[in-house]
Amino acid sequence: MSATSVTSSAVTSAFDYYLLCPAGAPIAPLGLLVEEFVLAGDLSATRLRTAGWTPADGGWWSSAAFTRAVRADADVRARLRAVTRADAEEVYLRLGGGTLPGEDVLRGHFRDDVSLATAAPLRLGGGPPVWRVLFAGDLDNGRLAGLRTALRLSDGTGPGVAGSGRLRVDDTTFRWDLRRVAGGVAWCLDVTAEPAQPDALRPLLRRLTDVVRRHGLVPATIECFA
Repeated sequence: MSATSVTSSAVTSAFDYYLLCPAGAPIAPLGLLVEEFVLAGDLSATRLRTAGWTPADGGWWSSAAFTRAVRADADVRARLRAVTRADAEEVYLRLGGGTLPGEDVLRGHFRDDVSLATAAPLRLGGGPPVWRVLFAGDLDNGRLAGLRTALRLSDGTGPGVAGSGRLRVDDTTFRWDLRRVAGGVAWCLDVTAEPAQPDALRPLLRRLTDVVRRHGLVPATIECFA
């Protein structure tokens, strides 16, 4: 089973890791970016925490402005390459950082968080709750095809739906739709679980997000629609 498979049993990191690359040269990393979403009890995101490491800047830094720019500016986003923690460890060592600290230690470098809008879940009427993971960025045809395969999507129906997936685990049925939103300038995953159990959904939601991230989109927030 591949590292990006939806059904992989591999342990998924709590953090998102990216290589920081110079403009126009995405294969020559200059450092790392590490991110973590802080989730409420209903799995909606309340904060986005970020820390960067670049030896040229003297070590670890944290910038809410840079975090926002990654989501808003395609040129800034193009400097990132999503990687696994193992890849981040290798680059950190190669660039002179030594052994990459554990995630509990890395949290100490999160100093300038981005607060995400929080509100009572939007009520859509009947049906199960929907968890929407919103992503910044776009997909060319090749990346979209690869993502459809990695998410095990069949053809979807509905406005902007690029495909739908389904998984049954014990007595819970999970479904997800990959959808183009915001007038075609962003993407989202709409995920449901029946019965709705946030504890059961949490690991799958994390894994789905990581699969999409590894295909070039950057997660921006997670919302819950009841």
